[in-house]
Amino acid sequence: FSAMTPGTHIRAHNGPTNKKLRIHLPIMGLEGTRLRVGDQTITPTEGRCYVFDDSFSHEVWHDGPVTRFVLIIDMWHPD
Repeated sequence: FSAMTPGTHIRAHNGPTNKKLRIHLPIMGLEGTRLRVGDQTITPTEGRCYVFDDSFSHEVWHDGPVTRFVLIIDMWHPD
């Protein structure tokens, strides 16, 4: 699980290889949250999974009023 308090920014980073896919399942507290992967920035929706290649640059901002909770699952990249 990942918990982010209001005002938190996880700076841009990326995994060392493209061996895994990262799955984000937002649980609660998403108001004010943005997720950037590569050149795309989204506003996550509660209960909707987001899958991305961990080797791409990604970062998260949480400017909402309450703590945000996301279930993070890593799986092997099928390629």
